[in-house]
Amino acid sequence: MYRIALDAMGGDHAPGPVVHGAYLAVKKYPVHITLVGQIDIVRKEAAKYKDWPESKVSFHNASEVVGMSESPSISFRRKKHSSIRVGLSLVKEGVVDGFVSAGNTGAVMAASILLLGKTNNVERPAIATVFPSKKGPVVVLDMGSNVDCKASYLEQFAVMGSCLAETVLKKKFPKIGLLNIGEEKGKGNSAAQEAYDLIKKQPLNFVGNIEGKDIILGKTEVVVCDGFVGNSILKFGEGIVSVFFSFFKEEAKSSLISLLGMFLLRPALKRLKKEFNYEEYGGAPLLGVNGVSIVAHGSSSAKAIKNAIATGIEAIETNMVKKINGAL
Repeated sequence: MYRIALDAMGGDHAPGPVVHGAYLAVKKYPVHITLVGQIDIVRKEAAKYKDWPESKVSFHNASEVVGMSESPSISFRRKKHSSIRVGLSLVKEGVVDGFVSAGNTGAVMAASILLLGKTNNVERPAIATVFPSKKGPVVVLDMGSNVDCKASYLEQFAVMGSCLAETVLKKKFPKIGLLNIGEEKGKGNSAAQEAYDLIKKQPLNFVGNIEGKDIILGKTEVVVCDGFVGNSILKFGEGIVSVFFSFFKEEAKSSLISLLGMFLLRPALKRLKKEFNYEEYGGAPLLGVNGVSIVAHGSSSAKAIKNAIATGIEAIETNMVKKINGAL
């Protein structure tokens, strides 16, 4: 039985979708969920689901909530009883094996570093997200935790991303690409040029620079970039998928022939939507800290929370933290 602390107060619409996601997870996975938050509110929400397996859920009080726009450093200092800080403390104390939150990303990262500590030889932890591609899932990092990156950060991201792809995605000696404005060596800013040389010296399957289009084409299994670029790609991708399906819905209304065509394409479009839906991937592990800390989307639905918990289970099951520590 895996043990996970879930930030019941984290997210744009918490605690509703978060508690519902926990309910779906305990029904499907061998996991015990500790719901961390303002206990009366969380218990009231949980009471909506009458058939909780009692041995698989518990409640832990956290009297304070970190807002989605609050300063990470200030919230850590001033809100010692927040659901983020309390949940991560349970990981540190060994009460649970991992932590999942759809709350303030910066606050989760800051608390993870300060409570769990950084992995040996890591200057900056990174958020790694799994992207869909033409050839299968691709690990992309960093997704927003480090806006400005030194070359050495990108080098460490490459090592951690490779290890994640090997352990979680089961990719043997995964190909690694450095995201840049061109494939030729010497492209990009000084940090990218220096990072190219540093990553090249590592015992990794580094294929060199890749361009944005190569992510979706699946040219590599790991893509390395700074957090500013990574987060922009993530948000752009979410927007494109939304626009794509909105377009087809509107076209279906334009004529009977269009409606018939949409009906015939429906099975393929459903598969496509599932493949590119962030809810299917749930959460992103924070790599480079001494513990399992999973960051989920702020607007996560119950399904996304359930899958974020699944990501946490996978990280625990594969001993991801220990393997990354060893690789570094």
